[in-house]
Amino acid sequence: MAAKKSTAKSTPKKSSASISISSPSKMEMRKWEIESAVNTLQRAAEIQKNTKLMADVKKMAAEKAKEFNNIAGGKKI
Repeated sequence: MAAKKSTAKSTPKKSSASISISSPSKMEMRKWEIESAVNTLQRAAEIQKNTKLMADVKKMAAEKAKEFNNIAGGKKI
């Protein structure tokens, strides 16, 4: 006779060791925010120095401004 397969699934045991994750303090959050702002300003300066990229950025900004003006004016998109 063939042995029957068990259809019951075993449940994984919970670990008795737990990992505690603390949320960052307000000072740490502020530090990260400042570092992010500094990085953003550094990147903006790099972009502004790149004349070819800035020309494309200005072109796209003009296109977006036109789209927004059409929306503000009530024109259908």
